[in-house]
Amino acid sequence: MLKNKKILVIAAHPDDEILGCGGTIFKLKKNNRFKIIFLTNGVSARSKNKDKILKRKKECEKLFKYLKIGKPTFFNLPDNQLDKLPLLKIVKEIEKVIKSFKPEIVFTHYENCLNIDHQIAYRATITACRPIKNVPVKKILSFEVLSSTEWGVFKKKTFQPNYYFEIDKEIKNKINAMKFYKSELKNYPHSRSLKAIEALAKFRGISSGFKFAEGFMLVRELVD
Repeated sequence: MLKNKKILVIAAHPDDEILGCGGTIFKLKKNNRFKIIFLTNGVSARSKNKDKILKRKKECEKLFKYLKIGKPTFFNLPDNQLDKLPLLKIVKEIEKVIKSFKPEIVFTHYENCLNIDHQIAYRATITACRPIKNVPVKKILSFEVLSSTEWGVFKKKTFQPNYYFEIDKEIKNKINAMKFYKSELKNYPHSRSLKAIEALAKFRGISSGFKFAEGFMLVRELVD
């Protein structure tokens, strides 16, 4: 079990953190310190309605009170348009957080998700965490996000986890946490449904010998 680590989660949109590593956050938050950043608001590409944008943010803020891990950081970059920004701009914002927070472990998106913001989040994270002097990051893990990762088959590179966290005791917490994002939930059999979230955790558990698990791809690990 990890202890006394600073863990940074870099997510493109509010809800990606729960879908991608919510069970792991619940598992590790007692003995470690988390910081979570969101690159965009996750709404404005679909709607310019300020009420809808505010609703998503309020859902997120209520969730974080439930999580009790401190307030998230919002970069407020353009939703589903991160590819229109210079990558360096996003990298510099992430570097500021890394410099101040000094995380040893970073969780972020899988590089071949269907969603363009997920792809850019991965590229920016890898760049900001490059192994040079004064960069504290020792481990980078990519997570999967239902309704994006499994749909990103156009590059013929599927998500193949090689690193697992057992979440037998945390699966209920993960599902309850996702309920805070009411505006993003869909009805089964949509992959962004509560039943699908549980089904994926069961499948990853089957793959790793647990009842429930979250699977990740180990991108890089540095051992002193």
